[in-house]
Amino acid sequence: MSVVLSQGEKSLMKETIVKVDWLLQPEDAGAVEKYLLSKPGIESVGVNPVNGLANVKYDETLSSVDDIIRLVGECGYHCKRLLPRLE
Repeated sequence: MSVVLSQGEKSLMKETIVKVDWLLQPEDAGAVEKYLLSKPGIESVGVNPVNGLANVKYDETLSSVDDIIRLVGECGYHCKRLLPRLE
């Protein structure tokens, strides 16, 4: 997913890790990744099906951690915030 920016405008990419609960099968992690990637502002997603940790890179001008948590809930899974990744 790419975002077209006006000249002089900056994309504000951030990374966060959220905990996704109720992943019963490895395919569940793929479903969460696919759904999140279809949403504006989500650049990349990696969900570990074993420990339920999802590493999400997003554009903070288009999305937020609260949005990510809500979107995971829309998939039918429970999600909670962990500390943001420090750069």
